[in-house]
Amino acid sequence: MSERIWCTLGCLTVMLTLMSACQEAAAPEAVPGDDPATPGVREPIWTFATQGEIWSSPTVDKGVVYFGSDDHFLYAVEVDTHELKWKFETGDIVRSRPAVAKGIVYITSDNNYLYAVNARTGKLVWDFNLGDTFVPRLPVTESWDYMQSSPIVVDGIVYVGSASFTFYALDARTGQERWNYDMQSWMRSSPAVADGIVYFGDWRGIIHAHDIETGQEVWSLNTFGAVVPSPAIVDGVVYIGSKFPCLFALDAKTGEKLWCFEYPGSIPWVESSAAVADGMVYVGSSDWFRVNAIDAKTGQLVWYFTTKGDPWCSPAVSEGVVYIGATGGLFYALDARTGTELWHTQTDEALVTVDPLRFDGGVVSSPTVEDGVVYFGGLDGKLYAVSTAP
Repeated sequence: MSERIWCTLGCLTVMLTLMSACQEAAAPEAVPGDDPATPGVREPIWTFATQGEIWSSPTVDKGVVYFGSDDHFLYAVEVDTHELKWKFETGDIVRSRPAVAKGIVYITSDNNYLYAVNARTGKLVWDFNLGDTFVPRLPVTESWDYMQSSPIVVDGIVYVGSASFTFYALDARTGQERWNYDMQSWMRSSPAVADGIVYFGDWRGIIHAHDIETGQEVWSLNTFGAVVPSPAIVDGVVYIGSKFPCLFALDAKTGEKLWCFEYPGSIPWVESSAAVADGMVYVGSSDWFRVNAIDAKTGQLVWYFTTKGDPWCSPAVSEGVVYIGATGGLFYALDARTGTELWHTQTDEALVTVDPLRFDGGVVSSPTVEDGVVYFGGLDGKLYAVSTAP
């Protein structure tokens, strides 16, 4: 039996038998976000169309928004003019979030390459072969089980996972390898760095913490479910979910579990990366059409908001507003304190419809807020720029 099938079946078996091992925070009766009869509909300021669905989350730097598309291109679009600055062709679909540092844009593609591209010209600076891909893309699952870890750049080092069982630390200027670690599994979770430690999760369900200088393991934790989200580290706590399904709060130094907010047992996996702001953790879910607001210290549910479709992307929080999209065609702005819907933006029909009941359009790209505008990609192949003004 292939490891991919084992992961799908084995993780479900382990999840069902070990669910009691994760102590759910005693959440009060959920207070759903208010659902006004006529929430505002907000039209985009502008859109930019590509030839493929946009799963990649945008990054804005110095007046340019960078993002990838399933049409195999990395795009750079001018914020002021809304016009294409350049586009760079990769070897396959681009679903990772670009990282920008010192005039270079870093991106991974589904051909398992990491590219470093000149941010001004769009010319290749260097590329790095992340190894042979051990995860064949299957038509039935190609809309969600992609294995692209988004790179991050910290102090001149690029950290990135791969579909070849290996996690890498590379020199950001040259692409030379500093160290690597054999995860014994592929990786979609993107890393995060804090206080000299890099954190990341793998498809076996392991959350890793490694010294950024040596690559040596500091601690690890088995969640018993594939780790898709990226870690969020705030005030010495790592917030990350998995397909257990549970959102964990872990001590960043030791990996000790502080609390676990458990989703229902009908496989509503934690696909969304958490956003932490003002003592609250905001996170979406899979198969449980909700955005959850959880007390960061106690793990208690404060409110939830029901979405149309799966809110897979990571929320963005800015000035008291939570921004998140879902696969049902809508992008939402919610009051961060109450969960009340402030407005939503309607996207067009998805370019590729695998499951029309769940993928009839919408947003899986995590939003970015910059200078009064929220940017996100759509399954309709468009980058959206929407005003965040009240």
